[in-house]
Amino acid sequence: MIFFAITFLLLQSGFFSVGSADAQEAKKRIVLFEGIPTRDYGYFPTYLAQAKGFFAQEGLDVKIVVMRSNVAVPALLNGEVQFATAGSAINAALRGAPLRAIYFSYSTSIFQFVVRPEIRTANDLKGKTVAIASPGGSQDVGTRLMLQDLGLDPRRDVKILPMGGAQARVIAMETGQVAGSANNFDIVTTLVRKGYRVLTSSAKVYPVPFSGLAANMNWARENRDSLKKWLRAHVKAVQFIWQNPAEAAQVAVKELGLDLSVAREVVKESFQFMNRNDPGGASEKSLQAHIEESAERVGVDPTKFKIADIADFTFLREAQKELGIRCAGGYLCE
Repeated sequence: MIFFAITFLLLQSGFFSVGSADAQEAKKRIVLFEGIPTRDYGYFPTYLAQAKGFFAQEGLDVKIVVMRSNVAVPALLNGEVQFATAGSAINAALRGAPLRAIYFSYSTSIFQFVVRPEIRTANDLKGKTVAIASPGGSQDVGTRLMLQDLGLDPRRDVKILPMGGAQARVIAMETGQVAGSANNFDIVTTLVRKGYRVLTSSAKVYPVPFSGLAANMNWARENRDSLKKWLRAHVKAVQFIWQNPAEAAQVAVKELGLDLSVAREVVKESFQFMNRNDPGGASEKSLQAHIEESAERVGVDPTKFKIADIADFTFLREAQKELGIRCAGGYLCE
């Protein structure tokens, strides 16, 4: 069932509408599927790696599929996608699934809770509806933590409504169906220019590595080279953003549909959440925080788990070394 849903999405996206020359070239590449929860700047390194040809340079043909977290994890377990959002995969790993986080774009969560113009204070949200992407995902967790930080009870003071990706949540806000939603800063920057208001940020209440992707370790062990190729492409993309912010902004305009001035602002803002000394990695402290936060949500004892139970950075460290990078300050850095 999941396979047919993915195939339908790819057909809708025009993945199979290629010319004969492109088709011949594509046949030579290793096809990998990557499931992400929403098409926005949170997963921009993936889109940049595709746009700048970093995947192609590695001999890969990566199909990006937008899918809810509750669908992505089963697809990852079944081998229908090779990569999926790390937050939900970590929850599954704590329940014994052979899934591990292998890469993160940011050193901490980047959600900002944005509300409609008429909402001025947290108290104005009482009795209103708040949109989330899907239950159990990182956006859901970040939303609930921010609501608590605002002095609200997510279970009693607001109605939480799963609505899918950022575009659907924005439409729901613009039409008045919901009062607010947690979004990545590209979406928020655009909304603020329309009069919307930011009440709080997730960075202070949800300090875990973010916009990560996970893999099934059964697949990873059998496809080590393909995994490292994918990681090298992502590391190149993160480095490109640092080294070429103006061109990265142009890519964001094309791939994410952002206004150029918004894209420039977002790229600049993203630097505060990225670790230049460890592209794709995360600190031991932040990963331990992920265990503690996720374990509480899953209902298991965090003291019974170690970082290796939720993350495997051995592939990333090899990929970094092959690119001449010596990481610093991160988990498993020398």
